[in-house]
Amino acid sequence: MWRQECSYPQVFYPVSSMVLSPPDKMEELARYANKHGRKTDKPYFSLDGKTCFSASQWARIRPKCNHVHGVTNVWREPAVRGRERIRRKGLKSLHANQKSLTLMERITNTSTEVGDVIWEPFGGLCSDTVTALRTGISCYADEVLPDYFDVATARINREHRERSIYERTYNFGSPG
Repeated sequence: MWRQECSYPQVFYPVSSMVLSPPDKMEELARYANKHGRKTDKPYFSLDGKTCFSASQWARIRPKCNHVHGVTNVWREPAVRGRERIRRKGLKSLHANQKSLTLMERITNTSTEVGDVIWEPFGGLCSDTVTALRTGISCYADEVLPDYFDVATARINREHRERSIYERTYNFGSPG
C-alpha cells in the first residue's frame, strides 16, 4: 500500500516513525515523494494506486495511540494460566496461543476510540472480541476450526450475558 523509497533524500523511514505523523505532515511527505521520488506508474502513499492520499484520508486510516502517562509501549504479559486458560479434557490447553485478556484490553484501549471497529480474522478463542465487548468497541471475528469456534461462541455469549446484566444493574437500575 505504501512506498517508502525516495531518490532524495536516500532514507527509508521506519514505519513506526510515520504511523502517528500528523495528517497535514503526511500529506506534505506524500506530495514531496511524488514530486522528487523515483518516477513510477503509481503514486507514493496511495490508497487506490491512482491518486495520492489527502490529510483527511490519512486522518481516517492512521493508527491511534491513546497514551497513558507513565505506561511505556513495551509490555510484558505472562502466558495465560489458571482460571483464564481454556482447557480440553486430556489436553494442557485447547489453543496453544491463547491471548491474555489483560493484554488484549490494553491493546484495545491504546489503539481504538469509540466508533472504531476491530476485525479479528483468525479468531481462535476470540480474545479480541471478548475485550471489545468489555470496552464497548464493535468487533467482527471469524474462525473456521469447529473446536475453537464452539468455545469462542460460548465465551462471547457468556461475556455478552455478563455485560448485559452488569449494564442493566449498574447503569439502568435492577435487572429484569
